[in-house]
Amino acid sequence: MHDPDYDAFCRQRLENPHPFYARLREQEPVHWCESMHMWFLSRYDDISALIRDRRRLISSRQSMYTDPLLSENRELASPLVDHIGLWLQNLNPPQHTRVRELINLAFTPRMVEGTAPRIEAIVSRLLDETIDAGETDFVRSFCLPLPALVICEMLGIPQQEQARYRASVEGLMSFSSGAGTALNDAIPRARASLDDVTVLFDELIAQRRAHPAGDLLSSLVTAEADGDRLGRDELLALCVFLFVAGHDTTMGLLAGGTAALLRHPEQWAMFKSDPEGLAESAVEEFVRYESPVTRAVRVPTEDIEIRGTTIPRGQTLTMLLVAANRDPEAFANPNSIDIQRHPNKHLGFGYGIHFCLGAPLARLEGKIAFRAIAERLPNLELATDHVPYSPALGKRSISSLPIRTGSSTRRAHRLIREQR
Repeated sequence: MHDPDYDAFCRQRLENPHPFYARLREQEPVHWCESMHMWFLSRYDDISALIRDRRRLISSRQSMYTDPLLSENRELASPLVDHIGLWLQNLNPPQHTRVRELINLAFTPRMVEGTAPRIEAIVSRLLDETIDAGETDFVRSFCLPLPALVICEMLGIPQQEQARYRASVEGLMSFSSGAGTALNDAIPRARASLDDVTVLFDELIAQRRAHPAGDLLSSLVTAEADGDRLGRDELLALCVFLFVAGHDTTMGLLAGGTAALLRHPEQWAMFKSDPEGLAESAVEEFVRYESPVTRAVRVPTEDIEIRGTTIPRGQTLTMLLVAANRDPEAFANPNSIDIQRHPNKHLGFGYGIHFCLGAPLARLEGKIAFRAIAERLPNLELATDHVPYSPALGKRSISSLPIRTGSSTRRAHRLIREQR
């Protein structure tokens, strides 16, 4: 199948990839991408069946960094590949089973729910600043800082070190989500970032071992199952991965959900009429409709046949979650947003053993944030007709969202502040 959007699609540069995904689903749902040497799946039924198949499909960090350009900096990049290989999404059983069991001892539903008051306080403060600004980039003022502040507080990173932590992780992400020349160019910055975050967490982990505190990092350091604990490199990878999993995708959820509401006035009016009752189903629909994580990458351990096509053992198989979440055979009117959609069995958080670790936290942040937005910014509107998307490989999130809060909202905010 030849398509003029093909190269752009492979590098995730399309701001609206859905027409191309639709052509893939209809014409070639099992598709070989020659330029990236990998297979693409785009049908919901195929992906939902395979994504939970841990016997025949495994994760592989090597498949993520096979670009020949890496050979120019192979020695410098090797520690980066090794570190990212320890991120939870890139582990396979039995190592994945062991690490996830230890994480679950620390990252409990009770701990996540216990963050609700702090999330509400952070949301309130960020919305105060957004309202005062009147017209601002909502990504910069709200969607980007909220999940970053939440995960920093959960880990117990001192306030004076949070900017350093965020900058280091962003440097690593420039490599983990890069492609082509961008991937190669990101290596020096990413290597420096890895060195810096290693120093930071060596210090913090040593402190928590000596004096545990009531934070997630302390719980991870002390988590033990059958005499087993997380090693130093595993702890470091996990602290970075938690930020990646809990920050970038949640930012995409917040920005994408806000844009979707404001682009669909009838949905925005409906949500404002009952934000408490609709928050949960709305968040699930935002994950389906925008799908911040676009793909899941696996490697077959044996030849597998899909729709009459054989995928050879060892070749990379990319499951396009964003395409599956718009499959008309799985969802009625898939290209329309419906904040009351039920059931909504989207694949936006993955499935099976690699189901997103941060999904409960992302859902909680989303519910709290969207309820507060509807209640405090009822006159919110877009200040632009063009909403740009980030070009990062494997993700699709809004990079800038200019909004206006409305003069009546600002006046009401000033009155409330004066009465305090």
